[in-house]
Amino acid sequence: MIFNQHRTIPRCFSVYGILALFFLLPLCFLGCDFIQQLVVPDEPDSAATIKIGFLYSPPDPGTTRSGAEVAILLANEAGGINGQPIELLISEDQRDPSLSVEFAKELIDAGVLAIVGPDYSTVAMEVGAVVQQRGIPMVTTYPTNPQVTRNGNFSFMGAYTDPYQASMIANFAVQGLAATTAAVLTETGNSYSEGLSDAFIEQFTALGGTIAVHEPYEAGTTEFTAQLIPIAAVEPAVDVVFLGGLGAEFPLAVKQAKDAEIGIAATFLGGDGWDRPDLIEIAGPAIEGSFFANHFSADAPTAELSAAARQFVAAYTARFGIAPDGPAALGYDSTSIVIEAMRRSANITPAAIRDQIEATRNYSGAAILSHFDENRRAIKSLVINTVKDGKIQFHLTILP
Repeated sequence: MIFNQHRTIPRCFSVYGILALFFLLPLCFLGCDFIQQLVVPDEPDSAATIKIGFLYSPPDPGTTRSGAEVAILLANEAGGINGQPIELLISEDQRDPSLSVEFAKELIDAGVLAIVGPDYSTVAMEVGAVVQQRGIPMVTTYPTNPQVTRNGNFSFMGAYTDPYQASMIANFAVQGLAATTAAVLTETGNSYSEGLSDAFIEQFTALGGTIAVHEPYEAGTTEFTAQLIPIAAVEPAVDVVFLGGLGAEFPLAVKQAKDAEIGIAATFLGGDGWDRPDLIEIAGPAIEGSFFANHFSADAPTAELSAAARQFVAAYTARFGIAPDGPAALGYDSTSIVIEAMRRSANITPAAIRDQIEATRNYSGAAILSHFDENRRAIKSLVINTVKDGKIQFHLTILP
């Protein structure tokens, strides 16, 4: 017998899942004013569930929530936390820091013992002050700005940092592509783009490379001629162009760079912001042969995926009908790290969970996390993807 229960919690959703239902009935969500529990075979006492909060920022990156749901489903199939089912309370913050702060407080008041998310650095920095004050551990999903953990020891980053990924891309440019000269395009006023650019430039030059051109552009730019002509004019031509973009502008810049009128033949490189479903749609064939950092690739050879990663891919694909992307992997791993910390805690209190998150070593999930550093930033695996034959494809994995 299946019970569907709805009860009001302001601006929150709840997911209580059993993996056996993957093929029986999809979870559905009724809006921000309702909580849904999908229960088999008996309705649980909500007071007896272990509650985890999830701060979600639709529509982009979009799949962190899906990954978190799979983590909850798999964990509940395995017995939850010492036999107690896990309940995921979800708030959609719309990338608004003030809303996210309000929702974080509501989640804590609703009894969550930890928070997963938010999805963006600017939001996470503000929520970090709340979780520090209230003593609730938070493991973020998509944020990569190192400042996310600035508020204190209850904030953890589930993703690698911008300096880390940009440095790895610079290493790849020099060691993997034999690049000696580069150009850089940076979105001004965007901390993500500026941080990536600074780290790439620092590492590329440290390895003996030369930055021939560094051009700024503004959010919303649709015509990049002014930025691209100086790059095209460099003699001899630059080997690579690093474009640490996040919005829809950067694929348009790549498309225009490859036009016959501009004719930049260099290989384009980017960060995890390139992991977007419309990348090839916007850039077209011009993006072919480019490389970018990512958090996970379901297309990696089976031998390069751990047993835990294969389980994640299988469960996610069964649930949603498509393979997981990088943000989905982040949602899954951040939630799973919290669950594992709860299972290791002698007393399931926020402080004990925080201590066990910090003690995490050699976590294997979608990605491999070696540990959290002294600033609670993830030291973990990184994937480099390429665009080949009109598709985003796995290229290599860099282990922590």
